[in-house]
Amino acid sequence: MVVKADVLVEDVVASLDSANVNVIHTGGCLCGAINYSAGNLRPLWYCHCDQCRKMTGHHMAAVQVAYENITVRGEPKWYYVSDASAHGFCGDCGCQLFWRNDNNEYMSVTAGSIDDTSGLILKGHVFTSEKGGYYNIPKTDLQYSKFWDEDQS
Repeated sequence: MVVKADVLVEDVVASLDSANVNVIHTGGCLCGAINYSAGNLRPLWYCHCDQCRKMTGHHMAAVQVAYENITVRGEPKWYYVSDASAHGFCGDCGCQLFWRNDNNEYMSVTAGSIDDTSGLILKGHVFTSEKGGYYNIPKTDLQYSKFWDEDQS
């Protein structure tokens, strides 16, 4: 199921994509043991899958970045939830920082770990078929019952 918003999502995303091209975002965990700098962030998505909800206590808010566009200082611990999918977190303070699939050329960075989230605007929601029953997603937001089409990323 794909729900399109009444606003022109493409116009918003195009302006965001061009706004974030040359911006370097920094972030890290609560205790400071792990920090990162990342450029060319892709649009923000909310993931409502069971794994992300259990990991974060709600839905995951994250942006994707190509591996060549991120530098991580410190050693995140990686917990594999499937053969190729892992969540990265700080082993000291427990902050959730990353998600990756070993078959992809990019990783996700949790929006809450970014120091300055100016310019990041929600593009849409994925895995809405698994969302929690205690909240609603605005009907005007772009939604996918599972994963988005690659050309929508």
